Amino acid sequence: MARVILHFDAEKPRLRTELSSDQLSIKGADIKMGSFVMGVDPVQKTIKVMGMLDDTTSEEHYDKLIVATDSRSEAPALKGIDSSNVTLIKDQQDAKAALLLSVIDQQIAVIGNDPLSLGLVDAYRQKGKEVTLFTNGEPILHHNFEEEYSKRALDILTADNIKVVTNEHVTELDDNGIGITVAPDGGSYSVSRAIVAASQKPDTSIFEGVVEMDENGVIAVNEFIQTSDPDIYAIGGSTTIHYNPTGKDIYKPQPTEAVCQAVIVAQNINGGQVKDSGTQLSMSLNLDGTYMASLGLTFERAEEAGFNADVVTIEDNYRPEFMPTTTPVLMTLIWYKDTQRILGAQMMSKHDISQSANLVSVCIQNRNSIDFLTYVDTLFQPNFDRPFNYVNLLAQAAVAKEDKKESK
Repeated sequence: MARVILHFDAEKPRLRTELSSDQLSIKGADIKMGSFVMGVDPVQKTIKVMGMLDDTTSEEHYDKLIVATDSRSEAPALKGIDSSNVTLIKDQQDAKAALLLSVIDQQIAVIGNDPLSLGLVDAYRQKGKEVTLFTNGEPILHHNFEEEYSKRALDILTADNIKVVTNEHVTELDDNGIGITVAPDGGSYSVSRAIVAASQKPDTSIFEGVVEMDENGVIAVNEFIQTSDPDIYAIGGSTTIHYNPTGKDIYKPQPTEAVCQAVIVAQNINGGQVKDSGTQLSMSLNLDGTYMASLGLTFERAEEAGFNADVVTIEDNYRPEFMPTTTPVLMTLIWYKDTQRILGAQMMSKHDISQSANLVSVCIQNRNSIDFLTYVDTLFQPNFDRPFNYVNLLAQAAVAKEDKKESK
């Protein structure tokens, strides 16, 4: 049986797994808590380890090495960012910690314009906090959604008594002793605590000269998640993900992709030849009962990526009008006009849109066209659906737009 040795950074004792260290030990893993990995020798296939308590060093041999170092937070260049009343968030673990840390704080400022920040805003709303959201001069969720979605999200937040500042950039955070004064370029806002969305950078310095990486320390991997050394794999915040809409590798750590990479590596180190299928960077959130989902490219980002793209947005009910009730779904499809390949989609509704979003995600991954999605077979039962699923109707609207252009 293979011997598994797990080394955990002494500064990060949390195990991000469903199994405790004791449970992993029972399964045969050799857990090394409270130790630092100081270096790697790929020729001798050894890692140098230093104990945290006694500074003693030792070497461990490996046959296969998996680099699973988490990313580090990179704070924005704001004066006052180091205040004890400022909390940085880069992932869901940080967001959960921010909620716990803010139990006694009543006025909260959230500075960020990503799904994690918006989800945290809604969580604070549910806890009865007074929340102000700063999007730093951008429409809400501008990088994930078209303008109509941003407008509707703003309406929801405003109706929930959340202050939203979209036309100003935060330039300073002033710790006044009892809280934080958030100073954008157009005024000032006093709050108990400021939550700031942080960017991420890889924590891979000990692997410099061991495997190929870019100037930012992002480790390059192939489709089998192998680095330039075939006996060393890299997953999670240490490496890139393959972004299917553009076909390029990008650095944007995602929990779901990290889990998928880990499963692939586990199979490949045991003789498998499993390839990574890439990601659409699908995201979703719930704003006070309204679901929002985005996957792939927005129209603006598709054009920035060099695609001759087009977009269509429609709104229709998720099930037949003769049913006692139904709910409208706002939906958008983006495609590459040269091949009609689907590049992205967005949806917004009080109806659960998750499975329909998953359907479009598979289409993007498989490089399917708008014609394919027009007639893809879906379940029909009036309680749940229409003869043509609303995603079919969205694709039909895209095809109709293409046909209209060709007939001119």
